[in-house]
Amino acid sequence: MTLITTVHSYAGGVAKSATARDLSAALALLGQRVLLIDADHQADLSVSLGADMDEQYERAEDSFAQTIGPAVLGTGPLPTPLSVFGVDLIPSSITLYNLEKELKADISMVVGLRYALDEVRASGTYDHVIIDTNPTLGDMATLALLAADRVLLPMPPNRKGLRAGSFIRSRVEKGHYQRLNPGLQVLPPVVTQAPNTVLARQYLAEIEELFGGTLGVIKHRPGLYPAAMERSIPVPHLNRGEGRAEVMAVAGRFLEVTGTAPVAGVPRGA
Repeated sequence: MTLITTVHSYAGGVAKSATARDLSAALALLGQRVLLIDADHQADLSVSLGADMDEQYERAEDSFAQTIGPAVLGTGPLPTPLSVFGVDLIPSSITLYNLEKELKADISMVVGLRYALDEVRASGTYDHVIIDTNPTLGDMATLALLAADRVLLPMPPNRKGLRAGSFIRSRVEKGHYQRLNPGLQVLPPVVTQAPNTVLARQYLAEIEELFGGTLGVIKHRPGLYPAAMERSIPVPHLNRGEGRAEVMAVAGRFLEVTGTAPVAGVPRGA
């Protein structure tokens, strides 16, 4: 069974792409088969894994062909993924910006990614599909959330993080997304960029009370995460200390909460 999880926040700068990248890498290290999809036209996730399609291809149509774009539009299949750090990656490109224009022109295309991933699910190739979407409440975010079984919210312990996470949760459970994808469920959040301050601890307590717990806390590490981005290496592969341990603990908790941890002696797909 393939579980599809969209990592989402309408707020920028909350470590959304880093969470998608590092969770995927950690799941792969734990033996999970992972397809990571960059659905954000900023392509920060792809670039942070060394896959810059806009630098690799001169023609816009060639870089667009490496993304989810053709599959969403119905003009082609999902591209052959790249293999990075034990994860299969469908990268993004700045040209994916044009997809949002197409979605506005024909709203029926908003289910295009769901249909494409139905085939991926049926193939049984992956245990997990992780989707990183852009930090908006627009059509690209809807595209990714309609394709998902779960939504994971990265939330810094501050007013911005709590406000964004609370709003998206309400949209999933009681509003817009619940009507369009009634099976979509909100996971406990990942607390990101957590400083060791009294105020941060107060917000962390609020987050835990609101969501009934978290998947874990990723501390503010101003040296580690910029280095991971610049060197195009996920934190679980770059760091062997506390930074890696935090991410691996989040991945373990993710498997536990989603009920997707492998059972000893049971074949995949059984």
